[in-house]
Amino acid sequence: MSDWHDELEFALLPLEDAKIDSDCLTFVISKALSEQGIFHQCRIGYAEDRLSRMATAPHCWIELEQGWCIDFRLRHWFGDDDDIPHGVFLRSDYPRVKCQGSPLRSATLDEDQLEAITDGSHHKIQISLERATSYID
Repeated sequence: MSDWHDELEFALLPLEDAKIDSDCLTFVISKALSEQGIFHQCRIGYAEDRLSRMATAPHCWIELEQGWCIDFRLRHWFGDDDDIPHGVFLRSDYPRVKCQGSPLRSATLDEDQLEAITDGSHHKIQISLERATSYID
């Protein structure tokens, strides 16, 4: 993992234990990324564990550039196994899980909504603008 992706995952960890589903979590993370001008795309579709053949739908996640993804909910459905991606990861490093979907327009969340759905943990997200800018360039 690059230093920037590692820092991004660390910055997003306060949301890991939020009691929200993948759609709301995707919207919260999208807002944080958008505030820093980080290009990303929210996706909605399904995820399948190719080993167990279990699937979850609908499922939401975020795709970054160069094959990187953000997803903190797959292990909730498929188990806490090292072969199941979690956090910020390169999709190609996890062939066991197939995610397929379409672009999803992110919801516009105001401060009160963020506070309610994250129980205040969104305040702990601090993405480094300097590091994000160097990644984007």
